[in-house]
Amino acid sequence: MPPLSLQKLSRHVYWLPPDDRTDRPILGAIAGERATLLVDAGNSPAHARLLLDEVARLELAPPQFLVLTHWHWDHVFGTAAISLPTFAHPETKRRIEEMAALDWSDAALDERVAAGLEIDFCRDMMKLELPDRSGLSLRPPEITFSDQVELDLGGVTAQLIPVGGDHAGDSVVVCVPAEQVAFISDCLAPDLYQQPPCYTTARLFPLIDRLLACEADFYLFGHSPEPMPRSELLAYTTRLKTIGQAVDRIGNNRAAILSELGEPLDEDDLEDIDCFLAGLR
Repeated sequence: MPPLSLQKLSRHVYWLPPDDRTDRPILGAIAGERATLLVDAGNSPAHARLLLDEVARLELAPPQFLVLTHWHWDHVFGTAAISLPTFAHPETKRRIEEMAALDWSDAALDERVAAGLEIDFCRDMMKLELPDRSGLSLRPPEITFSDQVELDLGGVTAQLIPVGGDHAGDSVVVCVPAEQVAFISDCLAPDLYQQPPCYTTARLFPLIDRLLACEADFYLFGHSPEPMPRSELLAYTTRLKTIGQAVDRIGNNRAAILSELGEPLDEDDLEDIDCFLAGLR
């Protein structure tokens, strides 16, 4: 299959679709008149270079900034290939500095999976995307922020908003109010480094409120093949809140929760119930 190409979503917003063959997430480009902001560095130098090549092919304004949405490998392993001032949450910087000092050989990865420090799916995808990781270099961000940052790119402004959540406490979303678009990456996913995966209403509900406060008609998830309209995000997050409220109210009683929710539940609903139950523990 040929590499995916950069797609235009609005006048100033472009997105590189995900590729589940090696768990490549969505990457983004917000192109102003003077500068382009890149969203995430991808899961390898090759992934990062594909984004840079696509920006050049479309003759967008020169990339001048990079923002990282959170610390997970598939969003940061391409940092060394993008030599730009980089914005990220302080926790993202700390995590990348830790990862930069790790041994990424197959044996070391296998040991970390066995110890519960790494996810087996991530290990398998790393081996597919980067069979040889002997020269892997990670570049920590130079500019950290804990409060909202606004970048004027010329004719369009990008808002970098820390939102937290269960998936990664350092999660940042990138909103482009003038275009009614938000890159939300993986922030709505459960915590996958806890087994079983978990949601907590204390972290998830404030995150949902922050996402809905963004001036956006379309939301770009990290691994979804299409942008999600606001109406679908509202329906999805309303369902998550309904499930989370039931679990908090009833407690660790799956049968009672299923009875309370009542209506036919699909596989995703059942997984979400189990994630909230795991969050209680």
